[in-house]
Amino acid sequence: MLITLKGLVIGQRSIGENSCFLDLFTDKLGLIEVMAHGVKKIGGKNSGASSLFGYSTFCVNKSARGYTLNSAEPICSFYNISKSIEALSLAAYFADVIRYCATSEEEHEDLLRFVCMTYFQLEKQKLSLGFIKAVFEFRFLSRIGFMPDLRACRECLCYLSDTMFFLPSEGAIYCEDCFEEHGELHDKNAFALNPTLLHTLRYVAYSDTNKMYKFRISQENERLFGAVTEFYLLAQLNRSFSTLDYYKNIKLEQ
Repeated sequence: MLITLKGLVIGQRSIGENSCFLDLFTDKLGLIEVMAHGVKKIGGKNSGASSLFGYSTFCVNKSARGYTLNSAEPICSFYNISKSIEALSLAAYFADVIRYCATSEEEHEDLLRFVCMTYFQLEKQKLSLGFIKAVFEFRFLSRIGFMPDLRACRECLCYLSDTMFFLPSEGAIYCEDCFEEHGELHDKNAFALNPTLLHTLRYVAYSDTNKMYKFRISQENERLFGAVTEFYLLAQLNRSFSTLDYYKNIKLEQ
């Protein structure tokens, strides 16, 4: 059975000299593994459309043994990401997160659109990489089953105070009074959020996909935003990523 879908290549594994398995994050089937014959040949059929981080329209054949690539038409290569080792390492980290979290055989059209928007921002680099990273981490997690409850204080339902505390392990917020009243919360990793930072988290978690990357915050709030989102992702997934460590080491060396 032939299926046509749009997808982003987030991984490749070589098979012999000319073929490979492609990890595709697709609109109709989520994350799938596709056998691609001959795509590593110079000038071979489908080689351009099957490049790493390439976004294409794929026609795949589904059988009892899995998916096999029939044809592919490129839409966007995101080739310029490779011109920056920092951007490339971040793209690899995003791909690892997608591979670990995304489900198969489910529609992910809106999530794929957001991921492609993210890789577009990585390619253009008109926004800081730290900002792109923070938006991706919080938005992606919010859309794959880890939506935090940022509507109000978990205890008193206060919507906003001068300082609100966000607990990544719980995915919840507490107002300053309730946080102080519950001493057991002090033993947990908590982030103090000013009103701007709280609004930023709510915006990224709850707003329409088209509004992502269309807002700006100060450098200081951007730094805090990045600390919150990274800790939230690692706490919720209960694991680390070697590609994240590599990206952070590159940042330290610069």
